[in-house]
Amino acid sequence: MFDYDTAMADTKNHVFTNITQQNDIDSEYDYMFDDLGSEVHPEDLVMKVVFLKKEIHGDRLLKVTFAKYVTIDNYVDLIDDIGIEYQDYSFAIEGKEYLQKKLEGALERE
Repeated sequence: MFDYDTAMADTKNHVFTNITQQNDIDSEYDYMFDDLGSEVHPEDLVMKVVFLKKEIHGDRLLKVTFAKYVTIDNYVDLIDDIGIEYQDYSFAIEGKEYLQKKLEGALERE
């Protein structure tokens, strides 16, 4: 009879081919990605782009403010996707700072 627990515990067992015991990521920051899915390196520049959308719902004006973080290469694509008319402001930060804030979870609190 097949013993599932023993097979899972045995690292030399090749029955479960999608299980690995090693971490192939050698980066100090692991792999971090911007909001469009591009990999961010410590030497990259990352743009924080803040958008402000105003919509009228019934008799109220609703303002929605949100930020996206993208590498310089993806900046134009982001503006094209969301619309330049909604861009409030933007500024660049170093990739190292972005990665540190992402690891700490500080970007979700902004």
